Amino acid sequence: MADDDTSTALPQTCVRCGQVALLRIVGRCGSCIGTLGLEGGEEYAAWRAEVKAEFGAK
Repeated sequence: MADDDTSTALPQTCVRCGQVALLRIVGRCGSCIGTLGLEGGEEYAAWRAEVKAEFGAK
């Protein structure tokens, strides 16, 4: 998408909770990402692996 003043964020559905959100990272909304981070565990590790696969690791 172009980076200009005419572009807008489009709401998308979170794959985890089903809520509509403007911010999603690898399909999860900000609330779910926060919950995953606080809980830790296998679901968080799987999400982190997806993030690294899509965006690369630094």
